[in-house]
Amino acid sequence: MKLIKNKKGNYTGVFKFIIMAFAITIFFGIMYYGFTQLNTTLTSVTFDIGDTNFTSIVEKTWSPVYDSYDSLKTLSYVLIFGMLLTMLTSAWLVKRPPIFLVIWVIVSAVSVIVAVYISNAYLLLLNNVDFGSTLQSFKGSSYLLLNLPAIAVTISLFSGLISLISLNRSKHESEGLP
Repeated sequence: MKLIKNKKGNYTGVFKFIIMAFAITIFFGIMYYGFTQLNTTLTSVTFDIGDTNFTSIVEKTWSPVYDSYDSLKTLSYVLIFGMLLTMLTSAWLVKRPPIFLVIWVIVSAVSVIVAVYISNAYLLLLNNVDFGSTLQSFKGSSYLLLNLPAIAVTISLFSGLISLISLNRSKHESEGLP
């Protein structure tokens, strides 16, 4: 199967996860915050255009659109959780010799240190007066980002163990025969 054949190890998976989890949550949070501000402005305007009331136009057109942006909260959590599952799956598909264990340990340690800094930066954004309440409504993503160091350790440990033990190796590969 060509999908599984000749997979090489990739040590930056945890870094990609940490950066993308932060970026996805912040990007979706900014979108949600902006559309909340727009919704507040549009719904507070009251004037009539001829026979038509502007408030009724907003309720018919904008309100369903704004209500759909509430799904960004769930989507951010699903994307982050999907990245976790993808990292474990790709670790199972990788065929890495045990000699790379030292590199994996160093990269894992550095990724945990980076996760601490990103988690602290997210905590600062969460405590922001204006933007913090929006990020607090992203409950699943906020939980994952606040516990990012522990998740980075766990995922790094499991993905390293899965890729280093011979779960995906055939008998022919594990015996070292050509």
